[in-house]
Amino acid sequence: MVVIKTILFATEYYPPFAPGGAEWTNAAWASALARRGCRVVVVTPNYGAAAREEREGVTIHRVPFPLRLPPGTQEAGWLVNRNPLFHRYFGGYIEQLARQEGAELIHAQNKGSLVAAVRAARRCRLPVFATVRDVGLLCPLGACTLFEPWTTFDCTTAQYVERCMPFYLRHYAPSQSGLRGFARRARLRWAWIAQRRLGQALQQVDGVVGVSNGILAIFPERLIPKVRRRVVYPLPPSGPRPDAAEAARVRESLRIGPGPLVLYAGKLSLGKGTRVLVDALDAIRRAVPGVQVAFAGKGEMALPAASDVHALGSLPQATLFALYRAADVVVVPSIWPEPFSRVLVEAMWLGRPLVATAVGGSPEAVQDGVTGRLVPKGDAPALAEAISGLLRDPERRVRMGEAAVARAASLFDEDRVVASLLDAYESLAGGRRA
Repeated sequence: MVVIKTILFATEYYPPFAPGGAEWTNAAWASALARRGCRVVVVTPNYGAAAREEREGVTIHRVPFPLRLPPGTQEAGWLVNRNPLFHRYFGGYIEQLARQEGAELIHAQNKGSLVAAVRAARRCRLPVFATVRDVGLLCPLGACTLFEPWTTFDCTTAQYVERCMPFYLRHYAPSQSGLRGFARRARLRWAWIAQRRLGQALQQVDGVVGVSNGILAIFPERLIPKVRRRVVYPLPPSGPRPDAAEAARVRESLRIGPGPLVLYAGKLSLGKGTRVLVDALDAIRRAVPGVQVAFAGKGEMALPAASDVHALGSLPQATLFALYRAADVVVVPSIWPEPFSRVLVEAMWLGRPLVATAVGGSPEAVQDGVTGRLVPKGDAPALAEAISGLLRDPERRVRMGEAAVARAASLFDEDRVVASLLDAYESLAGGRRA
């Protein structure tokens, strides 16, 4: 078996620029590999930070880039890293730094970096890996996962144009007509054409790391042969956990009133199940008078105006962690095949009972009746019943919270996760390096 010691992570975002949980998983993997004696080099566009940085044993190269972003969750825009010019430009820097740093393997951590990483790896004659953490390597919209009952998704052009696009436009851009609507449709068609590059690149990688069995299961073998698949779970946050006093201070600063607290953290969207939770609110209020519901995240869905509904927007990580600690129940009501929500990892690490839907990778984290509750997707009455039941049973919440901490310590054990990642590299990359 080939032992790989120098690994290059290619990614279009890296903290402090982190639109989602994926970037924190990338950083946690990189630091954990470094602690196990690997040399990890990260190559990412520079949106306005130090060009070169050493952080937790990881070397970060931020390559020149014209776009500036504030640190945090803002995205660069879909076309910025999904066009041939970016693929060629970023691929050139990946190749240059792979040679300069003596990389033995290139790992594309996000879909926007995949084409560039494959180009660079082929030029350097290095093994190349990809991470699957959502449906973006299947489809630019992923809309069919919201309404099709399939277990494996391998959409045709007809499916995309005749069903996925209309569904997306109806739910995400219903008011756009005329020239603006025409431009939106043209962009969606271009996105499908550009998607072919991702599919071709995915078929060329030596190995695919999925963050759950659930997300890998929806990919057809045409794109990812089963022999090239490996599962590596995310890692929990590092550092101290917030205490009850800090949680109380954050709750007060966010002006969340007294009463049991339900927390939803993540994008406000159809796929994340925001609407299902909103539909469940009246039933939760009737069952648990005085309940407070906090939504931490941004998105395209409007929330109802009510004194017990708190739209908090995106929060700094430390504030969000304290809010987890303040919550009585954390909810992940996704209706799309949730790969392995970072919310699940963080809530378990902080000892919070979860109510999640039985989709994607969520059942791999949440043990129904032990660390939380699993309910069918899209079922607002079942969601309301599960949340209300936990809110009315404080002793059960305590037991579930303790079980969640224990499960997180086992499932997300750093030695176990790093061993899985290194095994994937060494078992699947050997043929390329032989």
